Amino acid sequence: MRKNRGISDAVLSIPESATHGTAAKLAALNRGLAEEEQVIDLSIGALDLPADPRIDRGVIEFIRTQPDTIHAFAPIRGFPFLRESVSARVERLHKITYDPDTEILVTPGGVKGSISAAFHALLDPGDEVVLPVPNWPHYSDMVRLHEAVARTVPVTAREGLTAPALRAALSERTKLVLLGDCINPTGKVYSTAELTALAAVLAEHNLRREARDESPAYVLFDSPYEAHILGERARTFAALDVPRADGGSLSMRPWTVAVTGPGKTYGMHGDRIGYLCGPADIVDACARAQVNLTSFASTYGQVATHLALQPEMDEVATDRARAARGNLEAMLEQLRAVPELAVEVPQGGYFLFVDFSAYQEAYRKRGHESADAFLLSAARVATICGDHFGEEEYLRHYVRINCGRTGALLTEAGRRIRHALRDLES
Repeated sequence: MRKNRGISDAVLSIPESATHGTAAKLAALNRGLAEEEQVIDLSIGALDLPADPRIDRGVIEFIRTQPDTIHAFAPIRGFPFLRESVSARVERLHKITYDPDTEILVTPGGVKGSISAAFHALLDPGDEVVLPVPNWPHYSDMVRLHEAVARTVPVTAREGLTAPALRAALSERTKLVLLGDCINPTGKVYSTAELTALAAVLAEHNLRREARDESPAYVLFDSPYEAHILGERARTFAALDVPRADGGSLSMRPWTVAVTGPGKTYGMHGDRIGYLCGPADIVDACARAQVNLTSFASTYGQVATHLALQPEMDEVATDRARAARGNLEAMLEQLRAVPELAVEVPQGGYFLFVDFSAYQEAYRKRGHESADAFLLSAARVATICGDHFGEEEYLRHYVRINCGRTGALLTEAGRRIRHALRDLES
């Protein structure tokens, strides 16, 4: 009998998820333990702040008054009222307008569903996807699942993908470049100048391909943490124009697909709604793929997202981001009290990506090959190992810490980590 029983090679090449199933594993570890002995979960990237109750009340009222709509088939692209709300929200945030009828697609499965629809629409086997790392681990898995090739580019948290690095990574097989805002796990936030430099490289590359009547390379601009940018906001990639030698300009909009969703912004992870904005022909192709995969997004989730995207909820999104950032800064202060830890201040978001390399020899002597294993055993704090965000060896001595938890929980976690490191030194 064949060992793999004919299961797809692409599926078998994908590692187990670093986060899904974590809650059940930690519950098993904590079973029967006193509260002060239980593992503190700083792994999965959700905020402890619940969604605004107005969203719940609005969904209940919608169900009460329009039950036929809730239980009927929905349009493949999403309810028209939600697509109009998406368009208005994007215009308020980014000063760019998308046509609700032709340039927006609502997807099931959260932002991951939007990425999947875009990958189905754009990627053929063997196409290359430029992927700066460290970065969200599911990118490379999803690329592999589509039988494309991830062209990983190691970058720093402070600089991100630079124009020279992008130029070196582009090839005739490049189909997508993965960019975004408030990168997971580093918190990198690109400036308008940085994005414009990248846009100039992409424009130069695509003009050469256009002259040979070849398809362009696209940018997938992923920003699920866009609300967690509290400083100056750069122009979104689709809104950029690159000067041409003839005095004109070249818009990035025809080459950009933007994806995001309400999960990280409004605390609506379980609603599993994403949305995709882009050129009409690309959105049409994404919808064609979606109808054959998952049909349409949950009607309940669509109604909840429509309510969350109303103008009066913008301040709610900002308040949630401020609260999460306050918790991050408190945790940052605790960890910076340990001189040997390398902790860079993230430009946005609520994750800390912490370098424990100074302690690697010490915890290896105690049988731990990575920083996350050491913290789980010695501090009883669960984090995400850095090597899930890239294949470089040094990343196993980094951890991503979710600071979206309550202040009290983070204070106790910080105390435990400092105590474990003191014990390690002694």
